[in-house]
Amino acid sequence: MKLLFLVLFALAAAGLQAQDATIVYLAGDVDVRTEGGASFAADFGDELDSGDRVITRRTGEAELELTTGGTVNVGRDTVFIIGSTTGPTGEPTSRVAAAVGSFSFRFSAAVGNEPRIGSTTSVAGVRGTEVRVYVGSDGTTRYEVLEGLVEIEDAARSVTLGPEQAIEITPGAGVGPANVFAFLEQPIDYGVWNAGLVDGFLADPLPSLRGIAAEMQDLLDEIRRRAPEVEALLALSAEESGRLDEIEKADGLEARQEYFRDTVMPARRAARAAFVDFRFVVLSALSLDQHIFSRLAAEMEAWAFFDPDTGLIDEFRSELAAIRSQYEAVVVPWLVPSDLPWRF
Repeated sequence: MKLLFLVLFALAAAGLQAQDATIVYLAGDVDVRTEGGASFAADFGDELDSGDRVITRRTGEAELELTTGGTVNVGRDTVFIIGSTTGPTGEPTSRVAAAVGSFSFRFSAAVGNEPRIGSTTSVAGVRGTEVRVYVGSDGTTRYEVLEGLVEIEDAARSVTLGPEQAIEITPGAGVGPANVFAFLEQPIDYGVWNAGLVDGFLADPLPSLRGIAAEMQDLLDEIRRRAPEVEALLALSAEESGRLDEIEKADGLEARQEYFRDTVMPARRAARAAFVDFRFVVLSALSLDQHIFSRLAAEMEAWAFFDPDTGLIDEFRSELAAIRSQYEAVVVPWLVPSDLPWRF
């Protein structure tokens, strides 16, 4: 944790945080939580970086312009994560998602840098597209394509949606042509749609919980896989930075400046790029726990109070505790104070 704070400070101080989005419209109550730990009320013109989150309340809405192209309208009662990754030819690519709530996305194919959009449990690539995304309290993700194409992917399959096509993806169920349907252009009532998902969860909670747990397990496995590389790059960046004074003392200021340019800055850039991509996965796991697991656990406890089924609620609690135990061990060490302020 100490290394993480030091690296965030050092990379920011070195000017390696690139602006990834700008707030161009606001209405109602909207907050920003930054990667570095700050939390503040959003304002027009605020510049946002990878790892920042935009949180709209019951009356809040926001519009963002992404540096890599595209406009995002963040709906009410939404937790929206901004990220970036590196494309196949090394170019920066936007990666944005809602942990819960809704957003719409417009992208110009002329930009030629297709973003990645979706939720914490689903990802899609877009080409010349206007698309709406809804993320329910049970982790279900709904995509509606108004214009262009969207390719929805999971570990095993992918499906491409065209105009006036939609898909709803339940955690753990995967994607496929059978999930695709036509939709009315008028946006759905998110509250009604989400309430139906919660009712469906309560009718058969264990399969839903296991599907979401499988999505969390995928995120935890990815964090475990990436963490050693990220830690090595962060440590190398810190080590190279620490040699500057020694080099200046031995060989002079010019040698220090040359070493900084040729060795330290490339190490910092590599560490920053790896960390930003890794941080998006960490925030996805955090959001899945905060906004999906916590909501469903509360729904189950309320249901059990009025209609107790000891065997079912005990099994639910046991399975939830098992996946959350892994989450505590794998994710929490990578969090910063603004992620879970009451724990620090």
